[in-house]
Amino acid sequence: MIEVSGQNKWWKPIEDSISGIELKGLKVKCPKCNETGIVATRWIKGPALKPIYILHVKWKKVRNVCRLNKEQSKSVRDKVSVLESDITNLLEKRKPFVLFSGGKDSLATLAYLKSIKKKTRKTLTAIYVDTTAGLPENMDYIKKVCDYLKVKLEIVRPKEDYFTLAKKWGIPSFKFRWCCRELKIKPIEKYLSSIEKPKVVFDGIRAAESQIRKQYIPIWYHPSFKCLSASPIFYWSDQDVHAYINNNGIPKTLLHSLGTSTECWCGAYKTESDFIKLYELNKELFHKLSEIEKQNKNRYTFIYKKGKKVPLLSLEKQILSGKK
Repeated sequence: MIEVSGQNKWWKPIEDSISGIELKGLKVKCPKCNETGIVATRWIKGPALKPIYILHVKWKKVRNVCRLNKEQSKSVRDKVSVLESDITNLLEKRKPFVLFSGGKDSLATLAYLKSIKKKTRKTLTAIYVDTTAGLPENMDYIKKVCDYLKVKLEIVRPKEDYFTLAKKWGIPSFKFRWCCRELKIKPIEKYLSSIEKPKVVFDGIRAAESQIRKQYIPIWYHPSFKCLSASPIFYWSDQDVHAYINNNGIPKTLLHSLGTSTECWCGAYKTESDFIKLYELNKELFHKLSEIEKQNKNRYTFIYKKGKKVPLLSLEKQILSGKK
């Protein structure tokens, strides 16, 4: 157990963000000291999986903190849940925002929160990030859905567009994935910094997406947004998401059938088949990306196949020749 007095109180923003809110889904019996506490994570640079702590709160103040080891953390993650009562509580007591990319997960999240919001008087605001490297059709779809659900929409953009940054820094890669921070996090961070009221940001993250995300905590303090971040559909399966969208008459888009995100075509995590789809959908964007690729200082290409570079212009020639 860590004594609170005299220590660097990194948990103070978390303490402030949960003040006045009872999050029953985060309450567990601490495997270290056997006292009931609130599960929290601490953002540290480096590892994707952040350390787990138990905050022991008394009279709305953190009195003690227990850092869990790997085995204890696993047992706690299995006990954490996302309760509808907690989501309703957050909607009622915080100004709510939803990160809406247009993908199926964020779509289900937005519609689900809209249904819960009927029990409250709060205005739900969707935030869409125009990464400047997405398909125009995606933004049209975003507007259509928000109009259908009668949800307020805020569109935010990076200070410099993707193509300007790519010329300066090179194409994003697994080792230098600057795109997420510059194109998504910073614009949201800037917008939220103008909101003075206590707030909460909802997202469509799900445990089923990957082994790493499976080990996330569904409600946590976001150090960039400086507020609680919650994932209401964290434990939903793929079937749950599809069923919710289908059963609630939510407008759909052909973009969902692509099997890849369309709000950002920066290159990170995109495959050869993704770029073939892009060529069929939007040749203008395809050619803009191929120009960036040619100018790339580190000679990195968007596609690698069997360890070899496949420039987009070469891919285009293969498509036109009928080999793809």
